[in-house]
Amino acid sequence: MKYLLLTSLLISVFLHAQEERPITTAFPFLSINTDAAVAGMGEVGVCSQPNVFAQRNNASKYIFAENTSGVGVSYTPYLNKLVKDIFLGNITYYKRTQRSAWGASLTYFSIGDVSLTQDFGGSATVLGSFRPTEFTFDLSYNLRLSEHFAMGVAARYLNSNLQLPTGDKAVARGLGFDISGYYTSAFHLIGNYTGSYSFGFQLSNIGAKVKYDDLGKSFFLPTNLKLGAAYNLQVDSYNRFSVLTEANKLLVPIESDENKDFIEGMFTSFSDAPNGFKEELHEISWAIGAEYAFDEQLFLRTGYFHQHKLKGDRQYLTVGCGFAFRSFQFDVSYLFSTTTTNNPLSSSMRTSLQYAF
Repeated sequence: MKYLLLTSLLISVFLHAQEERPITTAFPFLSINTDAAVAGMGEVGVCSQPNVFAQRNNASKYIFAENTSGVGVSYTPYLNKLVKDIFLGNITYYKRTQRSAWGASLTYFSIGDVSLTQDFGGSATVLGSFRPTEFTFDLSYNLRLSEHFAMGVAARYLNSNLQLPTGDKAVARGLGFDISGYYTSAFHLIGNYTGSYSFGFQLSNIGAKVKYDDLGKSFFLPTNLKLGAAYNLQVDSYNRFSVLTEANKLLVPIESDENKDFIEGMFTSFSDAPNGFKEELHEISWAIGAEYAFDEQLFLRTGYFHQHKLKGDRQYLTVGCGFAFRSFQFDVSYLFSTTTTNNPLSSSMRTSLQYAF
C-alpha cells in the first residue's frame, strides 16, 4: 500500500513538473531544516542567533555562541499524513575557542519500508521489500576575522542508497562544500532600549554532480545561496524581540544538461529561465520570522515562507516554542500550508533538543 501511495505521489509531482518547471536535484532533503527553533521562524536560520544546529544554516555563527560547546538531536516527520515511518533525524556537536570553532553533524533520512509489487495476470505479486536511506556527514571549521565578523567552511559527504530487492543498483555518493559568513553588531541604544543587528550568508552544497549506479544519469547537488538579516531589540533584562528575514536561490540549472558541470551550472542558473528575468526572480524564495524570548528561557516563534507557485509552491505559516532549563533547551515547531499544493511537512511537529556545556 505504501508503495502505491509513494508511486502516486511521484507521478503527481512529475506531471506537475512538466507544466511548471520546478528545479529538481539529488538529495532534496538537504533543503529541509533540522532545527525546530529555526523551523518555527519560517525557516530563517542564516542570520538567527547561534545555537547547536548552526552547522546546517550557517556554521560561522558558532564563533558567537554563548557556550563553548554543545550537542543536539532533532527529529522531523515527513509525509506524516500518509505514512508514519518516514523521517529526518540529525545529531550535531560543536566546540568553540576564542578565535575558532568546529562542528560535526550527521543527518539521516529514512524513507521507511517499501514493498515492491508486480502485476501478473491481474494479481499483484510481492517481489520484496526494501528500505531506502540517505545520509550526510559534515565537518566545519570557522574563524573569527574581527570582533564582529566570522567566516566558515564545511565539507559534506553524501550517500544515497535506493537499491531495490530486484538487484538493480541505485546508489549515489558525493561530496559538497559550504562557505558561510556572519556579522553581528555591538549593542546600541534606541531610546530606553538596546538593540543589535546581524547579517548572514551561506553558499551550500557546492560540488560535482552525482550519478546513481545503473541509472546512467547525473544529478546536480542542491547548491543554494542564502542571504539574511535580523534585528534584536532588548526591552529590558528579561524581554527580547527579534525579527528576521531571508532570501535564497537554488543555483541549479532549470534544464539538466549532461555536458554542463556544477560550476557552469551555478553561473548559468542566474540567466537560464526561458521567460527571462521575470522567471529568474520567481526562483528566489523568501521568508520572514519573529521570536520573543523571556529571560532566554521561554521562546515563542512564528514565521512565513514563500516560494513562487511555478517553482514549487511551498507557501506556509510556522509557529513554534522553546523551553530552556539549565543547560538544556527543547524546541518544537508546526507548519500550516497556505496553498492547495501538498507539503510533505504539513501537519508535522518538528522537535529538537540541545545541551550546552
